[in-house]
Amino acid sequence: MSPVFYEKGTENVFAGTICDHPFPSHVHDVVEIVCLLEGSVSMTIAGKRLTLFPGDIAIAFPVVPHSYDEVSEDAAGLSLIFQPDTITEFYHTFRTMQPVHPLLLGQDKAPELEPIIRALLKVTAQGQSTPLKLGYLHLFLSYLFSCLPLMSGSRNPHTTLTYQVLQYISEHFTEPLTLETTARALGISRIHLSHIFSQQLHINFRQYINTLRIDRAQTLLRDPAYSISQIAYQCGYGNQRTFHRAFLSQCGMTPNRFRAALTGQEVDNP
Repeated sequence: MSPVFYEKGTENVFAGTICDHPFPSHVHDVVEIVCLLEGSVSMTIAGKRLTLFPGDIAIAFPVVPHSYDEVSEDAAGLSLIFQPDTITEFYHTFRTMQPVHPLLLGQDKAPELEPIIRALLKVTAQGQSTPLKLGYLHLFLSYLFSCLPLMSGSRNPHTTLTYQVLQYISEHFTEPLTLETTARALGISRIHLSHIFSQQLHINFRQYINTLRIDRAQTLLRDPAYSISQIAYQCGYGNQRTFHRAFLSQCGMTPNRFRAALTGQEVDNP
């Protein structure tokens, strides 16, 4: 398995043009979908080497390593990157299932997907609102899952120990995980688990957990219904002080400052 790093997202929902250059193998706790309209793109998803042609769709579920290996100069299309709980109706699917194959050929996809893809590109280019993106994303996923064969994540024959580790953590990162308790739950040694992070993910265990938690916190901070203390506990932090310290380290600002920046407001207590 080639080296993989954890890529941290910065948007709740990204809809835009596809990556126009090779990008090394990476993993994140979001969904990444590539819809090719022109040219060709070679990708590797879950160890499968794929070549996309116009009309094809490639799908990487959360915590599945994937890379962009070759991108033709005339490649064009839509890239969708979003949290698995963005459309709550599909959260369970993203957390417990996997595509039988990560490539959906153009000839096999629902015909309704093509105009939705072009509509998403249009609203993104025009800078239209996230609610409109979410509406189109909901439609996109509804039609996508009507033609994409799925299987239980535990039955995926391409699942390796590394994938199992990432999947377990993605489901439990808000709990008080330690290297020892995680290794025990997975039936491996602490040293083995530490080796997976240092040699394959190139990030230590605690940094990885904090990255997932802070990504989740950024999503919750967009909702004014949650207080800072509620967000801290929901993201797995035992107290606000630890949460503030982790958030500041990763984002360069406190949670209050981050929330204020979303609304353009000033805060008295940063």
